[in-house]
Amino acid sequence: MQAENRTYAQAIECLNSLQTNASILKTVSKSNNCHLTALPEMREFCQKLGYEARDFDSLNIIHITGTKGKGSTCALVESILRNFYSSRKESMTNKIRTGLFTSPHLVAVQERIRLDGTMLSEEEFTNYFFECWDKLKLNDIKQGDDDKRIKPYYFRFTTLMAFYVFMKEKVDVAIMEVGIGGEYDSTNIIEKPTVCGVSSLGIDHQRYLGETVDLIAWHKGGIFKANAPAVTVDQPPIALDVLKKRAEYVNAPFIQVETHTEESLGNINIGLAGRHQLINVSLAIELCRIWLEKNRNIKFSNERVPQEFVPGLAKVRWPGRSQQLVLEKYPKITWFLDGAHTLESIQVCADWFNETAIAKKSVERILIFNCSADRSGSEMLKQLISKNSYIHFDHANFCTNVTFTTNQFKPDLQNNTIRIDKNLTLQKTLAEIWPTLISKSQTSDAHVFPTIQNAINWILEHCKESEREVQVLVTGSLHLVGGVMAVLEVDV
Repeated sequence: MQAENRTYAQAIECLNSLQTNASILKTVSKSNNCHLTALPEMREFCQKLGYEARDFDSLNIIHITGTKGKGSTCALVESILRNFYSSRKESMTNKIRTGLFTSPHLVAVQERIRLDGTMLSEEEFTNYFFECWDKLKLNDIKQGDDDKRIKPYYFRFTTLMAFYVFMKEKVDVAIMEVGIGGEYDSTNIIEKPTVCGVSSLGIDHQRYLGETVDLIAWHKGGIFKANAPAVTVDQPPIALDVLKKRAEYVNAPFIQVETHTEESLGNINIGLAGRHQLINVSLAIELCRIWLEKNRNIKFSNERVPQEFVPGLAKVRWPGRSQQLVLEKYPKITWFLDGAHTLESIQVCADWFNETAIAKKSVERILIFNCSADRSGSEMLKQLISKNSYIHFDHANFCTNVTFTTNQFKPDLQNNTIRIDKNLTLQKTLAEIWPTLISKSQTSDAHVFPTIQNAINWILEHCKESEREVQVLVTGSLHLVGGVMAVLEVDV
C-alpha cells in the first residue's frame, strides 16, 4: 500500500484489526501477566515511535481518572485552558495550545484526539495513523503470529498515537483521560505529570478492577506521581482513605476540593447540562488553577472561580452526555442523549431527564436502551424509573449496539470486544422485565430490535401517526448513544 494512496477508511480497517475478540479478551482479563507486561510493552512501543516515556514530560500533562465524569472533567479542563486568555489583557500570543485524548469515541475515531478543541480531520488522522503504524512495523506482523504482545491492542495504539500527535504538534498541555483504572492503564507511562485528578468513584469494570470501591480506588490512585498534586472530589470514605494512602506513598500532595453550588459559581451558565456537572466543574477548576500556577506562573486570589475561567466553562461541549437535541428534519422529536452506563450514572441521568423533559400530558415519551451483558440491565432500568421519577415512558425500545440494518456497523463503531447475540437474549429479557417495573396504573409497550437503525425507524414511523410531540431518551451505553448519533447523522 503506497503512502500517498492510503485513506481514512484503510486506517480504520487497520485500527479495527487491533481489536481483541470477546472470547480472547475474557481469557486475558483473568491473567495477571497482562497487567505485569502492559506498561513495559507500552514503553517499548514508544521507543519504536522515537520517544522515551520521559520525553512526554514536556507536554505538561494533566492526567485524569475516575468512574463517573472523567471525560466531562477532561472537556472542562481543555476548554478552560484554551479560552483562558480570551478575557485577559495579554496578547493572544500567550494562547495555550491544547491536546485532548479521551475515550471512547461516539461516532468517529478522530474524536479521541483533539487539538485546540477540534478533532483531527480525516486527512490528519490518516497521515498520523500510518506514520505510527509504519514506525511500529505492524504490516510485518502476519495474522496467526504466536506472540500477540508485539502488536498493540486498539486502545494502546490510540494512546500511542495521541502522545505522538501531541509531541509533533508541540502542544502546551496534554489532557489525558485514563481508559480503565489507572495503575496498569496504557496512559500510565506518564512519569512527571503537572497534576493528576480523580473524578467521582463508583462500581464499574469489576472484571478488571475488583468488586468493591476500595479496590477500584487503589487502581485509580495508581496514576499519582511524586510531587504532582493529586486532586479529587467528595468520595465514599473508604475510597478516599485509599486515595490518600496512595498519594502519601508516592509523596504526592493530596487535595480534596469542595463541590461548588450554582450560587458559589456566581450562576455561571455552564456549557454542560445537569447538576452533577458541578462536581466535575469543581475538579476542573482546581486542576486548571494548579496547572496555570505551575506552567504560567499565574497566581490567583482567593476567589473560588477566577474570571478568566468563565469563558471556558460557558463554551465547553461534550456530546452524548446530558445532551438535548432537536433536529430540523424531525421537528416533532426532542432527543435526550446520555451515555450513562453504571447504576450511579443512570440515576444521575434520570434526575437530569426529569428536570429537563417537559412534564405535560401532550408529550409522548420513548426510551431507547441497551447495556453490556456484564452489567445489570434490570437494576439500571429500576434506577431510571424509580419512584422519584414523574416521567412515564409510553414505549421502551430495546436494541443491540449494531448500528445499521445493512452493512451492520459504521466502521468507526465496529467493536469486536462485544459479542453480538443474534438471538437478542438480553433485549428480550429486558422487554419481559419492563412491565414489572412500571406502575400498575400505567401502560407501556416494550419492543425489541436487532439494530439501532431499526429502533429509530420504528420511532420515525410511529411519529408520523401521532399528533403529539415526542421525547426520546437514549441511555445505558455510550456506544448506543454514538450509534444513534451516527444513524441520525448528528455532528459531534
